[in-house]
Amino acid sequence: MPRRGRAMTEDEEMLAEEEDERQYEKRIVEDLTELKMRVNAPIELVRKAVKLAGFTNSMGRPRPIKLLICLDDADIIKWYAGVGRRWLDFFCCCRNFKMVKIVVSYHLRFSCFLTLAEKHECTKRQAISHYTKDLKVTNENGVAEVYFPTEREIKTMGDKNLCDPKPVDGALTMILVRLAVDDTSLPCLAHFCAGTETALYRIRLLQNRLNVDPLNEKKWVQGLSAIHESLNKKCLPLCSMHASDLLGKITLQDIDCTQFVDVM
Repeated sequence: MPRRGRAMTEDEEMLAEEEDERQYEKRIVEDLTELKMRVNAPIELVRKAVKLAGFTNSMGRPRPIKLLICLDDADIIKWYAGVGRRWLDFFCCCRNFKMVKIVVSYHLRFSCFLTLAEKHECTKRQAISHYTKDLKVTNENGVAEVYFPTEREIKTMGDKNLCDPKPVDGALTMILVRLAVDDTSLPCLAHFCAGTETALYRIRLLQNRLNVDPLNEKKWVQGLSAIHESLNKKCLPLCSMHASDLLGKITLQDIDCTQFVDVM
């Protein structure tokens, strides 16, 4: 009897150990399943970049960017949309993505309204009434187009998979100014584009406009790259599609920078 009791005890201990191992493995699997990598967007750096680019004043409120007044309405909206969409794409998987959405939906959107109001010498309320909150602009055919992400679109964004989007630096630190030049026979400088119906654009860089050295960490935004100042005021012919794409979808790496045009 004692031997049999001892054997039963050993069997019970083995079963208990096996059960403990199964429970341990189960907990490990659950932990690995539930635990996710959490990434936070550097909101303070984003706000500093917004202020540096001129979207907001010293109080953090939206303000117009007067350099954009010389652009067409559609180009103004496209530039704001390019910066906004790149930020939304770049930080879409971040835990505090909601804060980035507020920056785009409020600061960038209303800075755009104020810039359009400054251009047309009207009030912000009149600009909102004309362009609507979605910043609709009428094209040459009289069709209303929307370039800036709508409020509803921004609200539904989030919980996306980690991707490899283009950083916002190129769109934020560069402005394309269309030149009033009659000669439009020059080919588009975008790679693999054979378009000849082009317009001339001049590159204006943020650091030159603000007279700020990007290497100065106190005045520049940490981690924000800058386009080389040798490209400032360079002119390039672009077709309408790639001129729009350069404001948010492509970068200067997609342009043949060896074929810039000299314009006095």
